[in-house]
Amino acid sequence: MAGSSALARKAVLGAVWTIATGLGSRVLGLIGTLVLTRFIAPDVYGEVSAASVVAMTAHSMSSLGIGQYIASRPELDRQMVFNATVYFMVAGVAALGAVYLLREPIAVHLVGAPKMLEYMPWLIVAMFIDRLWYIPDRLLIREMRFRSVSLRNTAGELTYTAASVALAVLGWGGNAIVVATLLRAVVRVIITLPAVKLAEWLTPSPLSREKARQLFSFGIPLNFGAMAHFGSTKWDNLVIIRLFGEHVGGLYNLAWNLADIPASQVGERIGDVLVPSFSKLEPEQRKTSLIRALTLLSLLIFPLAIGLGAVAPTILNDTFFNEAWEPAGPLLAVLSALGVTRPIGWVVSSYMQVYGRTRTIMVLEWLKVAAIVGSISLLGWLGGVLWACAGVGVAFGLHGLASLWMVHRADGIPYLRMLRPLVRPLLACLPLVAAVLAVRYGMQSLGPLPRGVRLGTEVVAGALAFVVSALLIARQASSDFLKLAREAIRRRR
Repeated sequence: MAGSSALARKAVLGAVWTIATGLGSRVLGLIGTLVLTRFIAPDVYGEVSAASVVAMTAHSMSSLGIGQYIASRPELDRQMVFNATVYFMVAGVAALGAVYLLREPIAVHLVGAPKMLEYMPWLIVAMFIDRLWYIPDRLLIREMRFRSVSLRNTAGELTYTAASVALAVLGWGGNAIVVATLLRAVVRVIITLPAVKLAEWLTPSPLSREKARQLFSFGIPLNFGAMAHFGSTKWDNLVIIRLFGEHVGGLYNLAWNLADIPASQVGERIGDVLVPSFSKLEPEQRKTSLIRALTLLSLLIFPLAIGLGAVAPTILNDTFFNEAWEPAGPLLAVLSALGVTRPIGWVVSSYMQVYGRTRTIMVLEWLKVAAIVGSISLLGWLGGVLWACAGVGVAFGLHGLASLWMVHRADGIPYLRMLRPLVRPLLACLPLVAAVLAVRYGMQSLGPLPRGVRLGTEVVAGALAFVVSALLIARQASSDFLKLAREAIRRRR
């Protein structure tokens, strides 16, 4: 039990580091995005995002589940790591090379955005450079060196933000994003490679058929699931552009990036911490840890996601976005629902990875992609872009519920026991929304105010309302969270 307690404290501290640095870099990135929108039009933003999605799809498709395999297997020898590295790099060259050769039919006929051709070549180069950083990063995660990983990732994101803003101000347009993406990849490589001994992953070893079988039997099904997970967060951009054009695609992409902050910067980072943490626990302890993780997750993410939706109109009207971007406000309000539903599936996926249920993960992820693409296509055709945005949140919700059901069937954890911790934090968000709307209504009579005043007031009012309501409505979850936070801080000292 002492070992389990130590691992729990280390996992919590890791979560604190990854979430804190991730949110910090994301805030700066958000500020950078605000500045970018002053210099980059929505249609150009949509073209660059489409080119980026295509390049990243090739990267995701050729990852072969190798990163997850390394992170969840602390006992791997150097021969296996070297074998995995070779397969990872060769697959990347093949996939990215194929996309480069087929870039014109992809842009013109598949996506319907021929101007994205300008940005594709160097984004493909950036994805290849990123592969040089990936294996050492997974080794650091396997060793639970979360602080090191989070600080290095933050450095890369800060590089991207600073470079993209500076180049956009200088008039580089969409190429500002392309060059910044290249610089981020280079910085990640430069600061990550020295943190891991080359012998740990580049000790020349024979390629073993048996090791390849072990690696691919675990990794390929998981990679199909990971690719579907990627597709569920990116391929919708391509569908929107295909249906509504680059201009609406740019608005949608901005709204998605804002709405995704709670899920990607809190939910997924918790998932990165949970994979190696779950792997070191006994089966019964894993069940308890899953319930606890879902409880703390809901307490952290629900107010962020719901609060974001509540203040969405003010974000687009009361900050530094110019008038061309204001139509993204309603899209953001609707898309914020994905921040509530998406992270649930991510945490459950981390739990299932430890048991090697990669095929189950794969099936769930591809069903989610089908639900997202299908709902966007159908609802977008029937009711327009706002209905398409609503379908995204519904699809993620169905995926989360289905994931919990699969855990219930496999491990016998009562379904309601997993759902119950989500109810009280969700109810505690109602006063948050009420406070935001009351402040907005009350400030209407004040006339014009300096930029940011209305938004800041709404955020403070909503945050205070949630803290009070969470302590009353979700008392046990709040107490557990505060206890873990104190232990993490004490442990750090």
